[in-house]
Amino acid sequence: MRQRRAKTVCRRVAAVLLAAFATLAAAEPVTVERDSVVRAEPRTDSAVVANFARGVSGEALARQGAWVQVKTATATGWLYSFNVRFGAPAGSAGEGAGAGSVLGRVFAPRQKVNVTATLGIRGLDEEDLKQAQFDGGQLEALDGFAASREQAEAHAGGAGLSATRIDYLAQPAAAAGADPGGSQ
Repeated sequence: MRQRRAKTVCRRVAAVLLAAFATLAAAEPVTVERDSVVRAEPRTDSAVVANFARGVSGEALARQGAWVQVKTATATGWLYSFNVRFGAPAGSAGEGAGAGSVLGRVFAPRQKVNVTATLGIRGLDEEDLKQAQFDGGQLEALDGFAASREQAEAHAGGAGLSATRIDYLAQPAAAAGADPGGSQ
């Protein structure tokens, strides 16, 4: 009976320690690289919670797409991940010894690493073009997204937008005598 109780206590202690370590590992130090608007949710139309100035340090709590949730001494909210530098602030005591990674600080030293953020957008390469095939179904699906003029006007009106006519600019005198086809 005592042995069973001891095993149960050990399992509970292990579970609590694992949960605590997971919480520590989830929070990664960050430094705000440029003045940033902080939002309540990871959306551009979400309410503004605060403004972080360049150089503010905090912890990254979560990531969602191009957004990162940052907690500082003054506020917690979401901002674009390319507005922050992950890792310990420059000049901190842990720099070069696993700075920026809880596991790195615990298990092994790590050299200073420079990271460049990208959005993960890539174009088509030659191989993609060689393998391309026409798909009429995809073209029909694309046509299904088209809106009529009336639908577009109703949607714009619902968003508070209105049509504005803009006249063409007068052609400069040098361009007026030039051939529109570009040959002279």
